[in-house]
Amino acid sequence: MKNPVYADLKHADGSLRNIIIEPVLEHNLADTGVYKIYKTSVDNESTLFTEEMEIDGDGPSLADEDNPDYLGTIYFPQSGPWHYEGELLNNGEQQQIISILQQKA
Repeated sequence: MKNPVYADLKHADGSLRNIIIEPVLEHNLADTGVYKIYKTSVDNESTLFTEEMEIDGDGPSLADEDNPDYLGTIYFPQSGPWHYEGELLNNGEQQQIISILQQKA
């Protein structure tokens, strides 16, 4: 998968959370099997950055742990088991993301 995927995660209570599954790619655009998960600005729990950027294009990016929209990372190698790094997605939500990745593979 080379492009981000927008999806809805279904909570146990039936509500939805809009997310972005962003692939981490190598310089030659090869898939690494690593996917960062973010909630979207459509989600009421998220806020948009509205201030001017204080860094230029060559400066450091916002670290994931400082990004209020970051939900964690899924490691989904071609061989071997997948695993989730993070604390914000429950097992059911993780399984939904894996299902989406399997469909996109």
